Amino acid sequence: YMENIANMVPKAVVSTQSTGDKCIALKILHLRGNGETTNQLETLDGFSKNMVALQYLNLRGTKISALKPEIKKIKCLPMLRGLILKDTPVAKEEEYRIEVIMNIRNLERLDKDIFTDEERQEAQELYRQREEEGKLSENNPEGAMFLD
Repeated sequence: YMENIANMVPKAVVSTQSTGDKCIALKILHLRGNGETTNQLETLDGFSKNMVALQYLNLRGTKISALKPEIKKIKCLPMLRGLILKDTPVAKEEEYRIEVIMNIRNLERLDKDIFTDEERQEAQELYRQREEEGKLSENNPEGAMFLD
């Protein structure tokens, strides 16, 4: 896992507190551009459920453009509470906040804004609607957060 993440960012960004090759102690990961230039990151390959401490992921100013497939790659992060997608192509998508919370239930903030009860309710209703329409597969349901 460390090799995949090391390929995404400059080596200085990867925490020196990481142990072995699994980044299990990494709590904060900034992959954002520097304000004047964008980070060329387009995909979120390399994240793992073994990254048990990762709580904050900043992807601001990256080139992430496919919301659903990329969000699914980070829904495995058990402690993720904050995610920044501001200034990315996906942040321009309609209802992107709802899609994110539908896929990452434990997330508390997106772009530094706390998810409201109304957004969580809307995500749950959208999940149920998709389930009724048969748009969710049994093996990899979108928004599995709402399965009983």
